[in-house]
Amino acid sequence: MTHTKNISPLPHVDIARPIPAWLAHYSPLLQQARWFSNNDQDREALALALAEYKHHPSLDALEQAFDSYLVLEEFKPAKTLLTEMRKLGATKTFVNLQKASYYLAQEKFAQANKCLSYAQMHKKELDNRHQAYLYFTQGITSFQYKPQTFPFTQALRYDYLLMPSEQSMCYLMRGLIRLEKEAYEAAYQDAQNSLHAHSKNDVAHYLRAVAGYYSGHLASLAQDTEIVLKSKDRTVNKSMKNTMQKIQKLLPKEPVVIDKDFMKNLSHCFFDEVEDMIHVAEDLTERVSGWTGARFETKMTTSVQKSLAFVQQTLSVLNPPDLPVKIQAVREQLHDHIVKNFSPFCLKLSSFDPTSSSSQLNLWQKQVLQILEKYEDAYNKLIDLLAVLIEQYHVPVFTVNR
Repeated sequence: MTHTKNISPLPHVDIARPIPAWLAHYSPLLQQARWFSNNDQDREALALALAEYKHHPSLDALEQAFDSYLVLEEFKPAKTLLTEMRKLGATKTFVNLQKASYYLAQEKFAQANKCLSYAQMHKKELDNRHQAYLYFTQGITSFQYKPQTFPFTQALRYDYLLMPSEQSMCYLMRGLIRLEKEAYEAAYQDAQNSLHAHSKNDVAHYLRAVAGYYSGHLASLAQDTEIVLKSKDRTVNKSMKNTMQKIQKLLPKEPVVIDKDFMKNLSHCFFDEVEDMIHVAEDLTERVSGWTGARFETKMTTSVQKSLAFVQQTLSVLNPPDLPVKIQAVREQLHDHIVKNFSPFCLKLSSFDPTSSSSQLNLWQKQVLQILEKYEDAYNKLIDLLAVLIEQYHVPVFTVNR
């Protein structure tokens, strides 16, 4: 009997279609490798990169294998690939950028900075992706001395060429610097972007929890604190978990809290309809010809309905038996305000005619601006009525920076 040697198949994963921009210029096998690398499956990524290099030698394949070795902390084979890169024609700038990663992975920051300085001086020799990686690496090394947001901001200019995990790390590192500077709103947005790019990052949940608490965004706090407290990630230290415990104790115990996320959702409910009407259209003349008083009033009716439905749904968690009655009272008071202060301006709105005289067009423009101002007034009236309602139900307000 003839025995055949059992050859294990290479790892495989289905790539989303259409192929994302950060994978587009790679060969099919390297697309698979980078997909694995993005999802922390570096042993699989290494196998694919080495297979690609064996059959089709390229700097892309070497770089992927090199990166995988560094993550796996196999520094000796990684170092041999630096020589292979030079043999394959890599520029000195490219090799210095790889060396910087090599030293950074071993926390040899002085050597990493020396390599980065050379790469920075000759960065025009690098393509956009490697320029982005240069900025990213500069940002990481700056953490040891004087942390700066600028390198990460520069790297994110090329976010479409970075793996989602790299994008996520850029936002995370920038957010941590902003958190240290007490720029809580900006840090919170960076945390949101970090988790949107790559959700498997417990430190990003820590950033969102702390920045969210101090900037008045409480919607994800319970989830974030639990994730950090249960985390097995070695980058989540004891101090972070202690901070989460402190925040849990400081959180309002009530089931409903009026925070920035509540106000943002309420604003969307009220303004999205009219903003869509104003901004969505290809042809300006065609767009503004539909701006009639009747249409503005229809949009206002929808705005009120959506806003009060959102308020009622949110407050229903409290199980107040008189909530429908109180919502109806708010509706009636808001209706009276609109009839008195909004509808008359809609009735006065002239029809748009692009052939009108400049004075007539100026008048029409003035009338539209007045309607939009009254739209804003109606929203402020809703806020005033809401303030009375949440006071009656003793709902805590948590919107001020601390």
